[in-house]
Amino acid sequence: MRDALQRTFCWLSLSVIVSAAEVVTVVDVSGRTTEAAPLTEWTADRIVVGESQATSLNDLLTLNFNRPSVPLASGDSLVILANGDRLVVRPVGVFDDELTATWQRIPSRAPLKLPLEIVASIIFELPTAADDRRRLFADLQTLPSGHDIALLANGDRVQGEFERLDGAFVQLKSPTGLLKLDRARVQAIRLNPELTSAPRIEGRRLSLSLRDGSRLTVRNLMLTDQGMKCETFSKQEFLLPVSECVSCRVYGIKAIPLADRDESQFTFVPYLSHKWPLARNANVLRGPLTLRGVESGTGLGMHSRSAVTFELQPDDREFRATVGIDDCAAGNGSVRFAVELDGKRAWESPELTGKSAPVVVPPVKLEGHKKLTLVVEFGALGDVSDYADWCDAIIIRK
Repeated sequence: MRDALQRTFCWLSLSVIVSAAEVVTVVDVSGRTTEAAPLTEWTADRIVVGESQATSLNDLLTLNFNRPSVPLASGDSLVILANGDRLVVRPVGVFDDELTATWQRIPSRAPLKLPLEIVASIIFELPTAADDRRRLFADLQTLPSGHDIALLANGDRVQGEFERLDGAFVQLKSPTGLLKLDRARVQAIRLNPELTSAPRIEGRRLSLSLRDGSRLTVRNLMLTDQGMKCETFSKQEFLLPVSECVSCRVYGIKAIPLADRDESQFTFVPYLSHKWPLARNANVLRGPLTLRGVESGTGLGMHSRSAVTFELQPDDREFRATVGIDDCAAGNGSVRFAVELDGKRAWESPELTGKSAPVVVPPVKLEGHKKLTLVVEFGALGDVSDYADWCDAIIIRK
């Protein structure tokens, strides 16, 4: 598995180094924000911006290169990995349990090869309609396990054992025999989650957002004269063009995504009868956490009225998040967010709708408390489209 991850990312090649005049924004775990130019040093221990403004890597929360990424669009092809990473690539073929793909928006990049054991799903073409796109993301996460499943453009689903992909056909082995599906008819393939491998990562990890809309997780980064050297969890290395980076977030030492922890209790009180589960690193419709066009790679999706409780650890110091109703509500919905400590309310938002701007939760001090509870209350409009997001929900530790 670890060797497979190295092969996954070795495609990255040398490009231009960050411009000497490019301003980067650094946010550390204390909340301090620094803007300076340029990024002059990144080692296994620290980063330096400007002439001498150093930040320990363990104290770094976010490094933003202040350049835009390209939003996903209809017709895009994606490969979603078992750990939740997303690659904006076009699948070429699958042979001997290995997927070959080319970069969709940067054809000059060399093709990459992905072992199927780390691939969760392949999307050949994103739908044009937003509702159809949301349903596709939801299907890929919630289809029953036990089989590979091909989702056809006409709405049909075919299950079996995925064997081969080429320019013309998608091939599956089913109980009734070999099936060769016209590739043009296949919208996506969900691989059997029982056979994919995505072990929980211990220790520090870095989440990179790239300009083409891809998201990658690596173990470490170092800035060199040739580019940004990235280290996988198998301690293999590759070069990443700095010009392709949009942002980097550091997790695992002092900043712990709440979605990494298991809840001790989750309760849901339906307005009528429909039940909504807790979603991790996704909204309740199982699409990306998105507030007013900005995606978050980590967080929780909830629906009114629900509450989730986490047991706190002795070194937990502070809770942070940004909240709002997900863009998938299309401007609808009405909720109030609240944070409770040991059953007592510590913070509450005003009523927010799908048109409200995202709200940054003020840092909630956790020391001396045993339980953290996040609550989503009904708003004035009942529970219609109450797709509530806790984006970038993290715990800061000592």
